[in-house]
This record gives sequence, C-alpha cells and structure tokens, in this order.
Amino acid sequence: MPESHGDVDYTVHVNQGETTFRANTPQGEEFLGGPELTLSNEEAHTFIQDARAKGLTVKPFF
Repeated sequence: MPESHGDVDYTVHVNQGETTFRANTPQGEEFLGGPELTLSNEEAHTFIQDARAKGLTVKPFF
C-alpha cells in the first residue's frame, strides 16, 4: 500500500537554506496560497507549526 501524503509535504534544501512545501489536498493548497511555496528554513519551522495548529497534516517528503 502506498504511503499516504499529508495535506502538505515539504523538502528541506539545507545547502540553499530553503524549504519547499507542496500541497496534496485542496486544504493544503488553500493554506499555501497555491500548489507550492518556498520559505527560508527559519520561517519553515513556524509555518509547519501554524499549519498543524490549523488541523493540517504536514509530512516531510523524502
């Protein structure tokens, strides 16, 4: 069985200092303001907490 994705998944680009978020559900897309969003790694931590506080499932993508 394939692994289920959350509302939003993300990839950390350590060398670039950025985190890319991708929406997997309409709720995730609404929260991101589109299908994809890139933030600094510092901003990403707070963004993940905010998304989870809104009830979204946020998972790392490997």
